[in-house]
Amino acid sequence: MKKLPMITAADMAPLEGATTNLFGGLNPHGAYVPLTEDEQEVLQRIADSKDVELVVHGWAVLPQPKITFGDLRVGIKFRVNFGPGRPTPIHFFDLELRFSSGETIYRQKLAVDVGGKPVIVGQGVGIDFLDLAWDIAIDHMDPSFVKRMKPGAIGLTSRKLDKDTKERTAYGNMKLTNTQG
Repeated sequence: MKKLPMITAADMAPLEGATTNLFGGLNPHGAYVPLTEDEQEVLQRIADSKDVELVVHGWAVLPQPKITFGDLRVGIKFRVNFGPGRPTPIHFFDLELRFSSGETIYRQKLAVDVGGKPVIVGQGVGIDFLDLAWDIAIDHMDPSFVKRMKPGAIGLTSRKLDKDTKERTAYGNMKLTNTQG
């Protein structure tokens, strides 16, 4: 594997007063590569969609969750209510963001235990509901998904994927100068 060059203070000097970094990221002192405009538009379309639901498997289906996104994350705040019944220990929630048609956008288990011990929930136990935030780290999207969500997107839609090998690399499909990388 090719060793990546280090970015030095001298490389950053041209950025003094800049509002973006060498690769277009919003932090002028950072060196990460932001999502492409196509990927950001797909995230916006998903956030604006009335056809998205958050499934908390075994507990709830929440239609049209409020989705926020930034350059490297998608965030969803939600509440899970617990009905009457005996106290129930919960170690994790199995979360799925999907279209109403059932197509999965993303699925992950979110740990909710505290110090290795499960959270005990249920009416009469003192915890009738939990307010949670699902923070999904994202640095690239599957090009076929982007093209399906944004018909007309052309070419490779992820800066992180090498156009020839289709593997994730630090350079991806970017054409960088010697100064940039």
